[in-house]
Amino acid sequence: MKKFALFQIEKCCDFAKLKKQTKTAASKEISVGKPGHEAVYEVFWSRTTPKRELFRIEIGRSFDGQLVRTWTYGIAEEGDFNGDGVPDYSWYGGDDTGQEFYLFLSSGTGYKRIDLAKTVEAAWRRRFNKPPPDVGEVGGDGMLGDLMIEHSTAGLLLNAVIQRNLVDSQKPAYRFRIEEVDFK
Repeated sequence: MKKFALFQIEKCCDFAKLKKQTKTAASKEISVGKPGHEAVYEVFWSRTTPKRELFRIEIGRSFDGQLVRTWTYGIAEEGDFNGDGVPDYSWYGGDDTGQEFYLFLSSGTGYKRIDLAKTVEAAWRRRFNKPPPDVGEVGGDGMLGDLMIEHSTAGLLLNAVIQRNLVDSQKPAYRFRIEEVDFK
Protein backbone atom coordinates (compact mmCIF):
# COMPACT_ATOMS: atom_id res chain seq x y z
CA MET A 1 0.00 0.00 0.00
CA LYS A 2 1.23 3.49 -0.86
CA LYS A 3 0.07 6.66 0.88
CA PHE A 4 0.28 10.22 -0.45
CA ALA A 5 -0.44 13.42 1.48
CA LEU A 6 -2.55 15.59 -0.83
CA PHE A 7 -3.12 18.58 1.45
CA GLN A 8 -2.15 19.03 5.04
CA ILE A 9 -3.64 21.88 7.04
CA GLU A 10 -0.33 23.63 7.48
CA LYS A 11 0.55 23.05 3.79
CA CYS A 12 -2.72 24.11 2.16
CA CYS A 13 -2.40 27.52 3.68
CA ASP A 14 1.33 27.86 2.96
CA PHE A 15 0.82 29.51 -0.39
CA ALA A 16 4.52 29.71 -1.18
CA LYS A 17 4.54 25.93 -1.68
CA LEU A 18 1.86 25.92 -4.39
CA LYS A 19 3.45 25.29 -7.77
CA LYS A 20 2.78 26.64 -11.26
CA GLN A 21 5.26 24.10 -12.59
CA THR A 22 6.25 20.58 -11.54
CA LYS A 23 8.54 17.93 -13.00
CA THR A 24 5.85 16.89 -15.50
CA ALA A 25 3.47 19.86 -15.88
CA ALA A 26 3.64 23.62 -16.41
CA SER A 27 0.76 26.08 -16.26
CA LYS A 28 -0.23 29.09 -18.29
CA GLU A 29 -3.15 31.44 -17.72
CA ILE A 30 -5.57 32.02 -20.58
CA SER A 31 -8.65 34.20 -20.96
CA VAL A 32 -11.70 32.95 -22.81
CA GLY A 33 -14.51 35.22 -23.96
CA LYS A 34 -14.97 38.90 -24.71
CA PRO A 35 -13.68 41.57 -22.32
CA GLY A 36 -16.19 42.12 -19.56
CA HIS A 37 -17.59 38.61 -20.13
CA GLU A 38 -14.48 36.51 -19.84
CA ALA A 39 -13.30 33.59 -17.79
CA VAL A 40 -9.66 33.01 -16.83
CA TYR A 41 -8.24 29.52 -16.57
CA GLU A 42 -5.02 28.07 -15.25
CA VAL A 43 -4.19 25.51 -17.94
CA PHE A 44 -1.67 22.75 -17.24
CA TRP A 45 0.41 21.40 -20.11
CA SER A 46 2.68 18.38 -20.19
CA ARG A 47 6.38 19.20 -20.08
CA THR A 48 7.19 16.17 -22.21
CA THR A 49 6.87 15.69 -25.96
CA PRO A 50 4.31 15.74 -27.39
CA LYS A 51 3.08 18.74 -25.43
CA ARG A 52 -0.61 18.43 -24.62
CA GLU A 53 -3.12 20.02 -22.33
CA LEU A 54 -3.57 17.95 -19.20
CA PHE A 55 -6.34 19.86 -17.42
CA ARG A 56 -7.62 23.36 -16.65
CA ILE A 57 -9.25 25.11 -13.73
CA GLU A 58 -11.26 28.33 -13.75
CA ILE A 59 -9.51 30.92 -11.56
CA GLY A 60 -11.40 34.07 -12.53
CA ARG A 61 -14.54 35.45 -14.12
CA SER A 62 -16.03 38.82 -15.04
CA PHE A 63 -18.71 40.18 -12.72
CA ASP A 64 -20.29 43.53 -13.51
CA GLY A 65 -17.44 44.30 -15.92
CA GLN A 66 -14.74 43.56 -13.31
CA LEU A 67 -12.46 40.55 -13.52
CA VAL A 68 -12.57 38.75 -10.17
CA ARG A 69 -9.79 36.21 -9.63
CA THR A 70 -8.83 33.65 -7.05
CA TRP A 71 -5.85 35.04 -5.16
CA THR A 72 -3.82 31.92 -4.59
CA TYR A 73 -3.75 28.72 -6.60
CA GLY A 74 -1.51 25.98 -7.92
CA ILE A 75 -0.49 22.37 -7.63
CA ALA A 76 0.02 21.25 -4.05
CA GLU A 77 1.38 17.75 -4.75
CA GLU A 78 2.38 15.59 -7.70
CA GLY A 79 2.73 11.79 -7.63
CA ASP A 80 1.44 8.56 -9.10
CA PHE A 81 -1.52 8.40 -6.70
CA ASN A 82 -3.47 5.72 -8.60
CA GLY A 83 -0.48 3.53 -9.51
CA ASP A 84 -0.87 3.59 -13.30
CA GLY A 85 2.61 5.00 -13.99
CA VAL A 86 1.28 8.45 -14.98
CA PRO A 87 1.58 11.51 -12.69
CA ASP A 88 -1.50 12.68 -10.78
CA TYR A 89 -1.94 16.07 -9.10
CA SER A 90 -3.66 17.74 -6.17
CA TRP A 91 -4.57 21.40 -6.71
CA TYR A 92 -5.61 24.14 -4.28
CA GLY A 93 -7.19 27.52 -4.98
CA GLY A 94 -8.54 30.03 -2.51
CA ASP A 95 -8.96 33.56 -1.24
CA ASP A 96 -10.68 35.22 1.72
CA THR A 97 -14.13 33.94 0.69
CA GLY A 98 -13.64 30.33 -0.28
CA GLN A 99 -11.33 27.56 -1.25
CA GLU A 100 -11.27 24.62 -3.62
CA PHE A 101 -9.46 21.30 -3.34
CA TYR A 102 -9.17 19.14 -6.47
CA LEU A 103 -7.53 15.87 -7.30
CA PHE A 104 -6.63 15.18 -10.93
CA LEU A 105 -6.31 11.44 -11.56
CA SER A 106 -4.87 10.14 -14.80
CA SER A 107 -6.98 7.77 -16.86
CA GLY A 108 -6.79 6.28 -20.33
CA THR A 109 -8.65 9.27 -21.78
CA GLY A 110 -6.98 12.14 -19.90
CA TYR A 111 -7.51 13.41 -16.38
CA LYS A 112 -10.53 12.98 -14.16
CA ARG A 113 -11.19 15.92 -11.81
CA ILE A 114 -12.29 14.99 -8.30
CA ASP A 115 -13.79 17.77 -6.16
CA LEU A 116 -12.49 16.77 -2.74
CA ALA A 117 -14.76 19.17 -0.82
CA LYS A 118 -17.87 17.72 -2.51
CA THR A 119 -16.57 14.19 -1.95
CA VAL A 120 -16.12 14.75 1.79
CA GLU A 121 -19.43 16.64 2.12
CA ALA A 122 -21.24 13.69 0.45
CA ALA A 123 -19.56 11.29 2.91
CA TRP A 124 -20.85 13.49 5.76
CA ARG A 125 -24.41 13.30 4.35
CA ARG A 126 -24.19 9.50 4.10
CA ARG A 127 -22.88 9.11 7.64
CA PHE A 128 -25.04 11.64 9.50
CA ASN A 129 -28.05 11.97 7.16
CA LYS A 130 -27.98 15.76 7.48
CA PRO A 131 -26.39 18.69 5.62
CA PRO A 132 -22.61 18.91 6.02
CA PRO A 133 -20.64 21.96 7.06
CA ASP A 134 -19.50 23.98 4.02
CA VAL A 135 -15.83 23.03 3.97
CA GLY A 136 -15.15 25.34 1.01
CA GLU A 137 -16.21 28.48 2.88
CA VAL A 138 -13.42 30.34 4.65
CA GLY A 139 -14.47 30.93 8.25
CA GLY A 140 -17.40 28.52 7.91
CA ASP A 141 -18.45 25.96 10.47
CA GLY A 142 -16.05 23.29 9.24
CA MET A 143 -12.78 23.01 7.40
CA LEU A 144 -10.98 20.22 5.62
CA GLY A 145 -8.05 18.92 7.55
CA ASP A 146 -5.39 16.54 6.34
CA LEU A 147 -6.29 14.79 3.09
CA MET A 148 -4.43 11.64 2.16
CA ILE A 149 -4.89 9.11 -0.61
CA GLU A 150 -4.05 5.42 -0.24
CA HIS A 151 -3.40 3.17 -3.22
CA SER A 152 -3.54 -0.59 -2.85
CA THR A 153 -4.60 -3.58 -4.94
CA ALA A 154 -8.13 -2.94 -3.65
CA GLY A 155 -8.14 0.54 -5.26
CA LEU A 156 -7.99 4.12 -4.03
CA LEU A 157 -9.13 5.33 -0.64
CA LEU A 158 -9.37 8.97 0.45
CA ASN A 159 -8.69 9.68 4.13
CA ALA A 160 -10.14 13.04 5.12
CA VAL A 161 -10.73 15.05 8.28
CA ILE A 162 -13.35 17.72 8.88
CA GLN A 163 -12.31 19.97 11.73
CA ARG A 164 -14.57 22.48 13.39
CA ASN A 165 -13.74 26.16 13.18
CA LEU A 166 -12.20 28.01 16.10
CA VAL A 167 -15.60 28.93 17.57
CA ASP A 168 -16.55 25.23 17.70
CA SER A 169 -13.06 24.00 18.57
CA GLN A 170 -14.43 21.91 21.45
CA LYS A 171 -16.29 19.71 18.95
CA PRO A 172 -14.41 16.66 17.72
CA ALA A 173 -12.76 16.30 14.34
CA TYR A 174 -14.57 13.87 12.06
CA ARG A 175 -12.56 11.30 10.10
CA PHE A 176 -13.72 9.74 6.85
CA ARG A 177 -12.40 6.89 4.68
CA ILE A 178 -13.95 7.27 1.24
CA GLU A 179 -13.70 4.66 -1.51
CA GLU A 180 -12.99 5.70 -5.11
CA VAL A 181 -16.51 4.73 -6.18
CA ASP A 182 -17.76 7.61 -3.99
CA PHE A 183 -15.40 10.29 -5.38
CA LYS A 184 -17.30 13.32 -6.77
